[in-house]
Amino acid sequence: MCGYYTEKLAGERLRKCYEIAPPRVRQYLEAEVAHVLTRIRPNDVVLDLGCGYGRIIPQLSKKARLVIGIDSSDQSLLLGQEMLKGVENCLLLAMNAVELGFGSDLFDAVVCIQNGISAFGVNEKDLIAESIRVTKQGGIALFSTYSHRFWEDRLEWFKL
Repeated sequence: MCGYYTEKLAGERLRKCYEIAPPRVRQYLEAEVAHVLTRIRPNDVVLDLGCGYGRIIPQLSKKARLVIGIDSSDQSLLLGQEMLKGVENCLLLAMNAVELGFGSDLFDAVVCIQNGISAFGVNEKDLIAESIRVTKQGGIALFSTYSHRFWEDRLEWFKL
């Protein structure tokens, strides 16, 4: 992930960013999570790419057998470990999303939402190919990026 998300918008700053999100942004973010939750089954092992401080992991962990979140920000991962202490079926790891340290065909679902594709600052084809490599046959890989129709709301959020 690019230095912006590992150094400047990481850990506590990232958490605060989500706390101040305007209502339309919250609606957008919640809709993405709700969609992902409809696709996860109770025995699934889920990989959350760019998990930050694990903001969506508690919701994912209620539906899945195991959720592994990866991020490149030590600040975010440390905050996540603190915030997720009561969530037993999750694990946070420092890892590069285009060079995952997992074998092939391991995850039932790979999730990269809430502008994940753009936020990584990597070749999108490499990110998707690596995600598919670790996804089991018959599994799912879910990605999102912001719609151009969301641009004004996103700018308002950035200004805050």
